Amino acid sequence: MIPEKLSNGTIEMRCPACGKTINPNSGSFEIKQKIRHSEQEKMIVIEDPDVVETMPTSNQTCSKCGHNVAVYWQVQTRSGDEASTTFYRCKKCKNTWRDYG
Repeated sequence: MIPEKLSNGTIEMRCPACGKTINPNSGSFEIKQKIRHSEQEKMIVIEDPDVVETMPTSNQTCSKCGHNVAVYWQVQTRSGDEASTTFYRCKKCKNTWRDYG
């Protein structure tokens, strides 16, 4: 629900999907803060060593340990008309980072 100010100065809550409105004074809902996740919370992590060993490798330098071999995989993290995000994981220290391309 999104708050929307009406021409008479009152506020109503409107669903952006269906258009249904609710009076915020009705007491039938609770307003909560939108949670914004950090980039670390959104990162996809692969822990299975068998899977990691079969993944393709790339000559990428790890910012944590300086090792220059990393496994990589791609995930469509944004809308379909944008490039995939490439994730890298250092083969030595297991540090994981991403490249938006």
